[in-house]
Amino acid sequence: MVIKKAIADKAFIESQISSKRFRPFARQIIAATGPIISSAAAGMTNGFSAILLPQLQKPDSSIQISSAQSSWIASMAPLPMAAGCLLGGLLMEKFGRKTTHLILNISFAVGFCVLSMALTYDMILVGRFITGFSCGLVGPPASVYIAETSHPKYRGILLAGVTFAVSSGILVSHVFGTFFHWKMAALFCSFFMAVSYIFVVLCPESPTWLLSKGKRHEAECAFHWLRGYDAESTKEFNDMAAKYGGNNDASASKESPPTLMENVLRKEFIIPLVTLLLFFFTMQFSGVNIVAFYSISLMRTTIGNNINEYLAMLIVDLVRVITSLLACILLRSVGRRPLAMLSGCGTTVSLIGLSIFLYFQTSIQLYQNLSWMSLIFLISYIIFIGIGLFPLPWCMSGEIFPIATRGIGSGLTSSFNFICFFIVIKTGPTLFETVGTNGTFMVYGIISLIGTLLLYMILPETKNRTLQEIEDTFRAGWRPSKKTLVVDNKV
Repeated sequence: MVIKKAIADKAFIESQISSKRFRPFARQIIAATGPIISSAAAGMTNGFSAILLPQLQKPDSSIQISSAQSSWIASMAPLPMAAGCLLGGLLMEKFGRKTTHLILNISFAVGFCVLSMALTYDMILVGRFITGFSCGLVGPPASVYIAETSHPKYRGILLAGVTFAVSSGILVSHVFGTFFHWKMAALFCSFFMAVSYIFVVLCPESPTWLLSKGKRHEAECAFHWLRGYDAESTKEFNDMAAKYGGNNDASASKESPPTLMENVLRKEFIIPLVTLLLFFFTMQFSGVNIVAFYSISLMRTTIGNNINEYLAMLIVDLVRVITSLLACILLRSVGRRPLAMLSGCGTTVSLIGLSIFLYFQTSIQLYQNLSWMSLIFLISYIIFIGIGLFPLPWCMSGEIFPIATRGIGSGLTSSFNFICFFIVIKTGPTLFETVGTNGTFMVYGIISLIGTLLLYMILPETKNRTLQEIEDTFRAGWRPSKKTLVVDNKV
């Protein structure tokens, strides 16, 4: 059965290569659509508690919960995300990017279906745990698969589609919860996974992963299905094939491949790892999740007490989605470094400005009429962090690790991100109690400033570079003084 399936997959890919119905860019979009929809499910999971808890807390709810149970429902999804990231990285190295996506789509669908059929508090916890674990699973393979199947010219915009999908998923779940019962909303969320599954099935496995497993013929078929037969693409594939020796015959190198420990101790792995750990730390400790969580109460404070909570939630969601769409456009035309610096500086100014005006608003009577300034800084914060600090580390996690350790590297950094997320959520209330709302945002603003300065020193520029060029540059020894990646003495 396995052999028959492999032959069928080869025949399918080869037949699609000869088809002229889609240009290579269209095929790359189709290949990215499955992971992007899966990423939207992660957004739906993150946003689901905001519509689930208010409905459960109503007097006529069929499932009555206490405040302690409500806290567990909210935190049950983030709890397994870090473990899911590690497992996702291992699965995609062992079984491939495509197979891992098929598995996580099923996992997501099961979690949402459990929620839609939940009759007890315990069933809700199980559904939240499964969907949270699936969020972790989707983190590493989504960015890696898109990076490995897209042209360097389009890689930025397609990778930015992941964070756009997360923001859109939050909005979609909130819209469902605004107009439907939470069980029906969960069922609607599960439908997206069937669509994602179909897109993933129709697309080939990552050519880079196939080459790393010695499957040159399948890799070549998959690569040309995605990228066409132009001279540039042919050269890129030949360079990869020469590097990884994608052959099944005896001509393959007799040298034993390096062990996992040898690979992770190399500088082409350590330098990207440190860079992304710093990037994820800066993103999370700039308060991206805390500010999103408290944005509704802040809007009620700045605009007035008569604002509808669901309307405020949808306004914030819409701003986040538009900003994510803007990030997709900017990543197509602007480099990673300029966008990161613009985002970091804007985030710092917005947080510090928000802190200052909240202090004046609550402490000095004269400034209460200027409460709208806090709203401006809040919206500018969402915009600035959404165009750079939030999407860029996810984008670069699929770009800058070498193929031999791309799975474990993206898994480790994604897992670290969710650990930071958990720490920020747990320490946030304590900060609000000890230093106040304005003091908390000042702390996040200072962290954003320090993180941005450090990123200026070490963040490389990867725009329009092939994955092979990026790996070769780190192997040769990337110097912080050179902010662009240089290959063969060419910028």
